[in-house]
Amino acid sequence: RAVKSVLTAAGNLKLKYPEESEDVLMLRSITDVNLPKFLAHDLPLFQGITSDLFPGVVLPKPDYGVLMAAIEENCRKRNLQSTSFFIDKILQIYEMMLVRHGFMIVGEGFGGKTEAYRVLAAALSDVKEQGLMDENKVQITVINPKSITMGQLYGSFDPVSHEWSDGVLAVSYRNFAVAQNPDRKWLIFDGPVDAIWIENMNTVLDDNKKLCLMSGEIISMSDSMNLIFEPMDLEVASPATVSRCGMVYMEPHMLGWQPLLDSWLTTLPTLLTDQHRNTIKSRFQRFVPPLLEMVNHKSYHHLSHAGNINLVNSCMRMYGALMDEFRDEKQAAELSPQQINSWLEGCFLFSLVWSLGGTSNTDGRKKFDAILRRIVVGSVDDDTMLRCGILTKVYAPETACSTPFPEEGLVYEYCFVKEGTGRWDRWDGMVDNSEFGKDETFHSIIVPTIDTVRYTYLMKLLVTHQLYPLFVGPTGTGKSVYINDFLKHGLNKETYKPLVIAFSAQTSAHQTQDIIMSKLDKRRKGVFGPIMGTRSVVFVDDLNM
Repeated sequence: RAVKSVLTAAGNLKLKYPEESEDVLMLRSITDVNLPKFLAHDLPLFQGITSDLFPGVVLPKPDYGVLMAAIEENCRKRNLQSTSFFIDKILQIYEMMLVRHGFMIVGEGFGGKTEAYRVLAAALSDVKEQGLMDENKVQITVINPKSITMGQLYGSFDPVSHEWSDGVLAVSYRNFAVAQNPDRKWLIFDGPVDAIWIENMNTVLDDNKKLCLMSGEIISMSDSMNLIFEPMDLEVASPATVSRCGMVYMEPHMLGWQPLLDSWLTTLPTLLTDQHRNTIKSRFQRFVPPLLEMVNHKSYHHLSHAGNINLVNSCMRMYGALMDEFRDEKQAAELSPQQINSWLEGCFLFSLVWSLGGTSNTDGRKKFDAILRRIVVGSVDDDTMLRCGILTKVYAPETACSTPFPEEGLVYEYCFVKEGTGRWDRWDGMVDNSEFGKDETFHSIIVPTIDTVRYTYLMKLLVTHQLYPLFVGPTGTGKSVYINDFLKHGLNKETYKPLVIAFSAQTSAHQTQDIIMSKLDKRRKGVFGPIMGTRSVVFVDDLNM
């Protein structure tokens, strides 16, 4: 199969460039088919092997001028950074699409998989409209194959009446197969590749290109169709499936968190000047690399870790949620430049503590506290860097911190209050110590502690800005109690409508959908929502993944 795809690519190139030397065409097709599936550290090896096999053959750069311009324009529209890695991967997906009718875009979260194919689809549609390339518009249907049962995916016979009902995949696939228009049609499987459902796709991924359903129906794939899989890994996929698919591998660390930061800076309140944005950027560049290296060291314990870029993204989201005063022109006009600078610094440190430092246990928090305090005040010595696995040299800041943490306790014990030039208040000073009512029952009493105050504050900050908190911890630590109490008393009842769902081993996708739908109104076809002017807050209890 690998040889066949190289031959297909070589055949396409021969038709396109009949005068070109066959050495060049062969090397180009081998590179185009194999390069996308290698990891960053394997690329030099591959280039070494090809240079030995084709000595002295220099590849001319492919001319994608028109497509590149469309890709960069769409990156701008979608507020994405057109880094060389991202553009290369988009072009690799395009080349893979021409050679294989089924391929996989593999990689962990925040590698840019979804955005890559969306940008490519939009760019191809733009190029078609302008008539600059022999391309077509793209129609996309996205399915999450793991969210539904096999019967709902492919179709099933009713156990009583023996009547056949089509599955989601069968319907989408048939619609694409019978469509007469020349548009490209992408059927995208955005979810984990699982040995159970993927094995039924083998006949489609073969050269037969036929989907065989249990009802006896066989649907042939049209030439304008592509099947695209978007999994995180291929641990449970069989060699039969993997060999049938083309592979494009996207590693998050190749993209990094810097492009995310650049895109996020453009979404900040317009009242912040370019100087403020540059200061924010330099703070991220000073604090984040050493703290990420420390967080990734083997001595640091995570309760839930979704990758470095996710931690930095959490920091940006929380930082953005703390900037409400700068979005309101009236409030912002009353602030002095010194206030704005110290508030921005204090909010940054607060969001840093509860994002990069928020995923650890008590021991991890002590380590994070020690390193963060050092970076705020000055440089980090070589012994500490060695002990904590920090590789990035941290130099003393150019200007002293205007809102340093108080000396006593951990940084987790303080909340940044935006009053005056900004100050750090202890959480335990905010605990409500008033007496309980005489008629309250024992099980309805919640004794306020530093934790109830802390987590309620963070929950309110995130929920009121449409961000998603995840509470992780062993049983019996009060997670459900805190959240239920917050939903009852911490939110404005006029605006927010809570909806509690308890998950168990028997919960199905259907039940979950029914519970959520029962609390929503139908707006128009396929669109549901809470009563106009309100927001629905869904609390999933016992999300045991």
